[in-house]
Amino acid sequence: MKSRVLSIAAAAAVVALALPAEALAQTSDFGKNLGDQAKGLAVALFLAVAGLVALPVLGRRDVNGGVVLVLLVVVLGGFVFAQDSVKTVVVDLWQSLVS
Repeated sequence: MKSRVLSIAAAAAVVALALPAEALAQTSDFGKNLGDQAKGLAVALFLAVAGLVALPVLGRRDVNGGVVLVLLVVVLGGFVFAQDSVKTVVVDLWQSLVS
């Protein structure tokens, strides 16, 4: 009986030490942590879909299609995942065009 209790306690300690820092974060940061997790999953999904779409382009050796795909991935990825950086670039570009 003691060995079973000790093994359960040891397993609980291992699980508690293995938890990521985000799981142990303050509850007031729940929305930020959830957003960070969703962003990480969205990045992985976005890159996986882009990779799957690139397979037929690579199979056909279509250079024009590859260039279009790369531009789409860079632009869409920039707008979705790097909003502050894209905003800065667009504002700077617009100010240089207007003035």
